[in-house]
Amino acid sequence: MEAAYYAGNILRRNHTYITEEAEQFFRQAAEGGDVYAMLRLARKGNFSGMLRNCNYDREEWLERALDSVLPKAEAGDLEAMKEAYSVYRVSGDKGKAWGWIQRAAEGGHAFSQYWVAILLEEQDMGFYWTEAGRRADMLKWLEASAEQGFPKAIFKLATEYSIDGRFDEATEWVERMGQTDYFDALHEYGLVLIAGPDGAKNRIQYPEPRPIEGLAVLLALHRETGNPSVKYSIDRSLSVLDSDTIAKARARFEELLVGIPILHYLPIFGI
Repeated sequence: MEAAYYAGNILRRNHTYITEEAEQFFRQAAEGGDVYAMLRLARKGNFSGMLRNCNYDREEWLERALDSVLPKAEAGDLEAMKEAYSVYRVSGDKGKAWGWIQRAAEGGHAFSQYWVAILLEEQDMGFYWTEAGRRADMLKWLEASAEQGFPKAIFKLATEYSIDGRFDEATEWVERMGQTDYFDALHEYGLVLIAGPDGAKNRIQYPEPRPIEGLAVLLALHRETGNPSVKYSIDRSLSVLDSDTIAKARARFEELLVGIPILHYLPIFGI
């Protein structure tokens, strides 16, 4: 069921609309109970194939999604509360959507805590008398999620603390970034260690350069993923680091990230 959803979504993203093949995968997943597949079929403006409109059963899928998540959410299922957020966003009821994601966050759901922080910062959800109050709550929810080990929250929290000049706290979370399985966090971790306090303006500041460890992380990350952006970072680092540092990093990288699946934590349904 989950694989069918992702297969459909890959096709949808590649073509920028729901192809007939993507629709088949989404229907397979939806019939199996996948709420996000139901919502793909429920969204307005989904066109299957080049000409055929597949909106004919949109309302049915929206109703089925709601019937699937609401009883579980009302019974206290935190994952269902998060799903209810997406269902109500598709239905156009932002108030109920916001209410459910808040309840999930308050219940201790790590992703929902992270997402509440994102909604506060990027979509101005909720009412605040001051931007300082909004930011304080955003950081509160990021901290709650990061404390539970959610990698995207860890990365963002380190960034936000650095922006605020709270460098000791930022450094603590930078170290946590290096212990995650999150591609973006590991890539940034390597770059931050190499740059130290002289990093780029938009990069997390680190108290002292640790170029051997930083380059070793990048080399290990490229070994595990083959990602071209990491290769670019490695090449730029090799052009400025001395030969002794490079040799020590090459001697160390083989022991790093061994057996760790490197994940991207891509959005499932826009979240």
